[in-house]
Amino acid sequence: MPDREALRGRFETQLVFGEIFNVAEEKDGWCKGTCAHDGYAGYVEKQHLSPKITPATHIVTAARSHIYRDADIKSPLVATLGFGSAISLIEETEKYARLDTGEWLYKQDVSSTALLDRDYAATAKKFLETPYYWGGRSGFGIDCSGLVQVCLARAGIPAPRDTEQQINAVGEAAGMPKKGDIVFFPAHVGIMTDDANMIHANAFHMKVTIEPVEIVSARGGKITAVRRLPGYPQS
Repeated sequence: MPDREALRGRFETQLVFGEIFNVAEEKDGWCKGTCAHDGYAGYVEKQHLSPKITPATHIVTAARSHIYRDADIKSPLVATLGFGSAISLIEETEKYARLDTGEWLYKQDVSSTALLDRDYAATAKKFLETPYYWGGRSGFGIDCSGLVQVCLARAGIPAPRDTEQQINAVGEAAGMPKKGDIVFFPAHVGIMTDDANMIHANAFHMKVTIEPVEIVSARGGKITAVRRLPGYPQS
């Protein structure tokens, strides 16, 4: 059962809006189950779940995107969605897109679920300055393995949730890191943005930053693995 003595329980991972949680058991306002996208097991409060599943037409591709009551920049703000949120759109104008719930968001902040972005290192840069948050997987807060998982997902590449799982499941073993490689350290992981620098969510800066891989290694321990994904866009 979740830790009831903690403010919000022990936090291990995060579901973003529109993701599916398969419920196995319900008790005392909590649902036990697994995340559909990666099989991660845990508990979610029942109040945050809905039995209705609406097929998503689009996903949010900005780190964060505001939802407005009307298709107007001065309209009242209703909510804010994070990267990867799965939504259903029913109408589009030149600048705005309408959700099936009636609210609006900027059209430039979303993409069709049918369209992928293979450049996952470029996707990761959208999270620069995002606060580090243990267990986070969104533009409101994210951890190192969460950043790798959601950016690879945007490229159509499934990845496990945790660093120790990713090290054996992502790509192929490689030597010296190059742009696009996933580089692993003791209990840490990042994405190479070129042949010398990596982007990572880290507790040293408490945010997502780009740093020379040599500095990260000197601070947190030597590289334990480099994994290369064939076909990464090289430029």
